[in-house]
Amino acid sequence: MHTFGAVSAVVFDFDGTLAHLTIDFGRMRRDVLALLPAHGLEPAEFERLYVLELIEAAGRRLGAAGADAEAFLAAARAAIERVEIEAAAAGGLLPGAAAALETLDRRGYRLGIVTRNCAAAVSAVLEGPAGGRLPHRVLLTRDDVPRVKPDPAHLEAALAALGVPASEAVMVGDHPMDVEAGHRVGMRTVGVLTGRSPRAAFEAVRADLVVDDVTCLPDVLPDRAGRN
Repeated sequence: MHTFGAVSAVVFDFDGTLAHLTIDFGRMRRDVLALLPAHGLEPAEFERLYVLELIEAAGRRLGAAGADAEAFLAAARAAIERVEIEAAAAGGLLPGAAAALETLDRRGYRLGIVTRNCAAAVSAVLEGPAGGRLPHRVLLTRDDVPRVKPDPAHLEAALAALGVPASEAVMVGDHPMDVEAGHRVGMRTVGVLTGRSPRAAFEAVRADLVVDDVTCLPDVLPDRAGRN
């Protein structure tokens, strides 16, 4: 199995990597697209974008046209948060995720979590009946940063908070987007198959390693106990 040397930090995606929220992204997208005509925008122009980028692009378009961008942004953000909170209520941590992070924490790794989810949804999962403690030094939801992954600023903020250079960190996620974001800042990358992306999708974006789930990581990363 591939191993990683000279690594001192591991940054994780949340939904699909550490937890399962069963978010209905189709509904989320439909709800946001349905808001566009009332603001004079054609939904077809934005259909190819991820929903967060869709909201940002539409907001910029409205702002540039002198329209009420804030009204649209508030409605769109409320719409996607409703879907997330509903999913979080029935969500929980993936089996073995907490134990894996506890092992890495004991071994001296600095752990971070970066997610496109809202803070309320993450809290609902961690505090729910199927939640629990996930050791970490930094947790950055979309509410905590101006730009989310795959924008490199999200991971750069996490690395700065951890005090670790990208060359000594690994990005772990369940979507090719996570791998691409990691590569953009110079991190090594691990794809996990607990989300909706198959192994071939991670191979296509050249993930350094693809594993079944995060419980495999203690077998991949060496013991760093006693080092900071």
